[in-house]
Amino acid sequence: MAEPFTVLHGGFHKTATTFLQKSLQRNKGRLLREGTYYVPHRDLRKEFTVPCQQNAYQAIGIKRKTVIDDPTLRGMTKAFFAPIQAKSPTRIILSDENFAGHCGNCVKTGQLYRYRDPFVASFAKETPYPVREIFLSVRNYADFFAAAYVEYFRSLQSDSTNITTSRHMCARVFNHMPGWNGVINVVSKHFPQARIFVWKFEDFVANADMAPKLLQKLAGDAVDVTTFDAPKGNSKRQSASARAMAALELMALTDGVQAVVDQRRDIQSRYPRNKTNGTFDPWSPWERAHLLRLYDRDMARLATNRQVTLLTPDNLG
Repeated sequence: MAEPFTVLHGGFHKTATTFLQKSLQRNKGRLLREGTYYVPHRDLRKEFTVPCQQNAYQAIGIKRKTVIDDPTLRGMTKAFFAPIQAKSPTRIILSDENFAGHCGNCVKTGQLYRYRDPFVASFAKETPYPVREIFLSVRNYADFFAAAYVEYFRSLQSDSTNITTSRHMCARVFNHMPGWNGVINVVSKHFPQARIFVWKFEDFVANADMAPKLLQKLAGDAVDVTTFDAPKGNSKRQSASARAMAALELMALTDGVQAVVDQRRDIQSRYPRNKTNGTFDPWSPWERAHLLRLYDRDMARLATNRQVTLLTPDNLG
């Protein structure tokens, strides 16, 4: 069969990735009738991204409970893509915001995807076709890490240890100083044939017409996304309030993780985000101002990167 045109929607986290994924998933059958195969992101993560990362940990000498060597990984990834290839699609859409790393690790280390190089390298190596286009969304550093911290608490398990407090996260961020340019340069290094498109989450939120235009770029010209069925349910998850996060942090430190796991939903429901309970923001005013300046500077630099097309409401369409 002819080589399908392969695109990757790689997130990043906390940038409305779920909305785009749900839109593609809801219209998966319609896409396939036009020759485009959307790989459900949960399937891709479980059967492809996670094994690639487990193999990458082994390659860099980090011991994990699950060990996947190169031959085993190759067998797993070939088996995963076999039924997709059997459909003979002309276009394949891959989507997983975890392809460069995990949201919780950003919180724990204060870095943007500490293992991004080996993770992206493994993902790229095992993708059976050259990725032609990559779509990424970024968010200002202060809000990204604040949202990541909320997600970190949502994902805590009973056996989680060494809880990272919000102030510890903030200190670690300033120890490392984040940079989206470094992350995107790693992506371009491992996907040298790909054209990279990047947009700011802030633009996406402020301009409702960006969502359908981005979906059209992901889906390609063969299908009209204006005929798509809307995703079922509310794709936007309410962020935890300042009061809820303060209560959860205190509970984790005094009563332990199990108490958080047992009561976090109740606490977040009891203290919804509103004028009374506030918005969770772990940054001091000067920290937030500095991170916003850094983000603006980095976006200006990203706009000069010849390997990247920075999508805006003005040039998208």
